[in-house]
Amino acid sequence: MTIIPPDVNIADLQAGLADDGVVAPPEMTPQILQVVAEARDKGYDLHFVVTDKVYPRITYYRDIATELQQETGGTVIVLGGNYIGSASDEFSRVQLEQTTDNLAISNPPLAAQQMLDRMTEQTQVPWTVVTLVLILVVAVGAAVARKLQLRKGTATRPVDSPAVDTVAATATAGRAEVESSKDDIHD
Repeated sequence: MTIIPPDVNIADLQAGLADDGVVAPPEMTPQILQVVAEARDKGYDLHFVVTDKVYPRITYYRDIATELQQETGGTVIVLGGNYIGSASDEFSRVQLEQTTDNLAISNPPLAAQQMLDRMTEQTQVPWTVVTLVLILVVAVGAAVARKLQLRKGTATRPVDSPAVDTVAATATAGRAEVESSKDDIHD
């Protein structure tokens, strides 16, 4: 569920994005259009909305981006007066959030360029492959540990030898003498 502030006209923003992918003050539009063109050259469908509004909830920016992205597709970034909102079917939420770290939000054209650079330069971590490799490492480690444990267990098992038998016999004889001495004392 998205919550759109009452002063935001989603239909007007969608119409503006449909024209050239940018809704921004006129002095910023040419620079942001260059970022949109660069994104298209890289194979991404990027849209920017720039507003000087400062909303009390930072989630409003993401909600506006989400609402716009449902109609436009691609990636929609809303650069607000105090925060950035984004929605995408091209980049993960993690990637989008990582791009906002130390962003030049006070300079929207620079922020737009930074976001594009960060989104497209991030390497995708193949988590499925990482998980499978970790499972394999753990399984091999367990097998090796078990094999070493079995090998060590057979090496420490006592071997029948005359010396062991002699020690055992001596201990038994010693105990018998002690028992016999106790019996003599009680008689």
